[in-house]
Amino acid sequence: MKKVFLAFIFLLTFGVSSAYASEKPEMQKSNIENQLDVTPELSEEVLEVLTEEDFAAAYEILTETTSIEDFEKQEKELDQLIIPILIDIAKTKENSIKPYSILPDAYNRLNDTERKLAKKHPTQAAIVYNCSAAATGLAGKLYKNGNADNHNGNAFKHAFWNAAMTRDMNATKAKTWADAHEVGAKGVSKDMDLKNNKIGRDTYVALADASFLKPDYTKIQKELMKKIDQGKLYRVVNGKLVKTNSSGKK
Repeated sequence: MKKVFLAFIFLLTFGVSSAYASEKPEMQKSNIENQLDVTPELSEEVLEVLTEEDFAAAYEILTETTSIEDFEKQEKELDQLIIPILIDIAKTKENSIKPYSILPDAYNRLNDTERKLAKKHPTQAAIVYNCSAAATGLAGKLYKNGNADNHNGNAFKHAFWNAAMTRDMNATKAKTWADAHEVGAKGVSKDMDLKNNKIGRDTYVALADASFLKPDYTKIQKELMKKIDQGKLYRVVNGKLVKTNSSGKK
């Protein structure tokens, strides 16, 4: 009888323990991991981790499998496709980058205004920073000081970036993002950037109006370099805004 009673106690205890174990919640996920379990949206935690380079990388991943024929019509659908890509990028970086208050110089964080735009328009952000990467690469390839502020190469970079954004979205959206990027900047360098940004947008619009086909990057590049040589863009020399010239090319 004693053995039967002990067996009963054992089974009762084991059963309760098993039931408790089966109901025990899993280890709590990080905020970024939780983003993958709900309707896709870029949270503040995700946006804090993401950089310009990350958005450009997400664009490359997206366009490997998705063709963007008409951005205006596709934007909502594209947002739903790119948000999980961005969340996944943020998730892989969470442990290696987020804990640090300062990112390496190679990583360009979005300012507050850019983050607000990116949260609302993630595909636009991916296009914007993909265009920025293209502009930076071309400026470095074409000009000796391509990525240094205030030179002819910098004028090219800003103008090309805005022309490319206008090509891939439209002039209004391009201006919104270009202006957002300048929030917090001031002085003659900001004046230079805003002027060159506008010239880039206007240049693409003029090329598109005069062409049956959508102007490609090569056509945009040639037109902007010609304008720089002719002194139609701006640079800073000795703290003053002056016109560009043909110097500094590789």
